[in-house]
Amino acid sequence: MGLSVGGLGSGLDVAGMTQQLVAAERTPKQTRITDQMSKVDSSLSAYGLVKSSASSLQELLEKFKEDEAFISKKASSSDKEFISVTADSNTQNGSYSVEVKQLAKSHKIVSNSSFDADPAADLGSGEMVISVGDKSMTINISSDKNSLKDVVAAINNSKDNPGITATTITDDGGSKILFSSTKTGAENQIKIDASGMTGDLANLTYDPASPGGNMAEMQAAQDAQIIIDGFSAVTSSTNKFENAIDGLTLDIKKLTGTYGTGTDTDDIETKSINITIENDKTQPKDALTKFVEQYNSLFEMIESQSSYSVEEGSGGPLVGDSVSKSLISQLRNLINEPVTVDGQKYRMADFGVTTDRYGKLELDEEILGDMLDDKFLDFGAFFTSDGGFLDKADEVLDGFVGRDGSITSKEDSLKEQQKRLEDDMSQLDARMKDFEDRTYKQLSAMDAAIAQMTQELATMQSLLL
Repeated sequence: MGLSVGGLGSGLDVAGMTQQLVAAERTPKQTRITDQMSKVDSSLSAYGLVKSSASSLQELLEKFKEDEAFISKKASSSDKEFISVTADSNTQNGSYSVEVKQLAKSHKIVSNSSFDADPAADLGSGEMVISVGDKSMTINISSDKNSLKDVVAAINNSKDNPGITATTITDDGGSKILFSSTKTGAENQIKIDASGMTGDLANLTYDPASPGGNMAEMQAAQDAQIIIDGFSAVTSSTNKFENAIDGLTLDIKKLTGTYGTGTDTDDIETKSINITIENDKTQPKDALTKFVEQYNSLFEMIESQSSYSVEEGSGGPLVGDSVSKSLISQLRNLINEPVTVDGQKYRMADFGVTTDRYGKLELDEEILGDMLDDKFLDFGAFFTSDGGFLDKADEVLDGFVGRDGSITSKEDSLKEQQKRLEDDMSQLDARMKDFEDRTYKQLSAMDAAIAQMTQELATMQSLLL
């Protein structure tokens, strides 16, 4: 209702009476809607907290599977300055002696003759083909952009660069071009065909099959080489050896010594590196501890949102909710459900995970330690095999927090209810505006009628006097 002045005729408080009547009409309806909105908001917030905690548990289990946390192996090197090592879960336990006989190197060649470094110098023009291994690029040098700086930039900036860098080296004899392969290994030799060039640039031709001429080799392309257990020689184009020993990755860094062969590595004291692979018992223990903690966090979250206090006569927004209780119930059942590994049935309790009298999980590290010592492979299979604990837990959790999960559906339903209540409030506002306008008009008309009657009565009384 806009600006109004009530009661000008009879003295009736039209505006005040209108507001009172509107309030009497609006209050019970508005209270009903706001109470429902408050309950919906609280339930939506509670489901959001439970879903977030359950999703965190699901993500943790997915990470365990991705990291192979329950079946991990630990690989160690007797000297990481020479060799560092990692192992995947399929690596067999054992130990090996590894000698580093040769490190992988990249090919480097340099021009014998010097080039004029003056930006205005004309070094020639034409087409040059540069290859690294089985990949090549063609460089075209024009006569108007053929300084030493231009040539180096054209090589380094080519989109077809096969893995080579050109660098200008200046000494007392002048400026030379150093070509370096960015890839190590004997197969990544540099080859330059400058037969299509004119001027000084024609001197850049180099063929590793018949080296010489105007180019010199500064460093030969070389494979890395290791010897395993004194007899098995293995080569690699890089200083990383993958699956030379099944499941192991070796990163070699320094040459080991030789045994009186007269080579320049005789004086290296370290003759070989011992590589050891064993079951990693720390990572599974840490993973199971994190699972227990995250499960208990979810349990406590659901309890806090669904508990009821008899003393206070009130409870959380999910009191009596079957969905959140069902989530914990299904997870608890899963923890007690057996998984068969090689004909033997195991439960979480066999690995030290049990439920206390309050419903929370606890971990007996002594039981877990004994099982990791005696049944490491069975322990890993319990969690990671097809249809194992991780698969089953993911299926349960997805049934609640997935796209079509129960909690997700509850949230969607509550959001729809929230929208309907907002619409109800908007409609109530519109109805109350109409009611206010009608009431004001009716009271104003009544006020005017009373005023007229009062005036007519006063006139009649004056005539009788």
